[in-house]
Amino acid sequence: MKRSLFMLLIVAVCAGFSSAAAAADVSSTVLIEEPAVWDGRVVTFTGEAVGEAMVRGDEVWLHLNDDAYAGGSIASGALPQGYNSGLAVVVDAEDARVVTVFGDYRHQGDVVEVSGVFNAACPEHGGDMDVHATGIRVVREGAVLDHAPGTSSFVLLGIAFAAAVTAVGAYLIRRPRD
Repeated sequence: MKRSLFMLLIVAVCAGFSSAAAAADVSSTVLIEEPAVWDGRVVTFTGEAVGEAMVRGDEVWLHLNDDAYAGGSIASGALPQGYNSGLAVVVDAEDARVVTVFGDYRHQGDVVEVSGVFNAACPEHGGDMDVHATGIRVVREGAVLDHAPGTSSFVLLGIAFAAAVTAVGAYLIRRPRD
């Protein structure tokens, strides 16, 4: 009896590991370019929460960007690279509360990891491509972005002002007089 119970425990643990390992870690680019391959599969997707949480009853829609700017915005020092890309994620309203900062002009959003079922054309949501999250966690908390002008901005402003004053002065000196 003890041996049977022990074997049952081992099988249960192995089944738990295999189901956890079944979630493939993918990017939005891969999902968008190969939707038929991933449709209906459990995936793990990580991205910056941007915009706002869109509450629809007991569900919340989040948009997660996993592009080059999810790791750091241009305002925080990242160089311009590529384009924005991400996916819509449908999360239980209670679970979505872990996301507190959304990316916008003034904020770098929380970076969130979700696991769930990828839908190439979700029948519940009018054929939209989405991930129905079964798990969500914040990987990195969001932050306020500093958009204060740097020294170079003031130098450029001074040069532009000097050029404008010079141009107006030159015009006034050379204009025809009555």
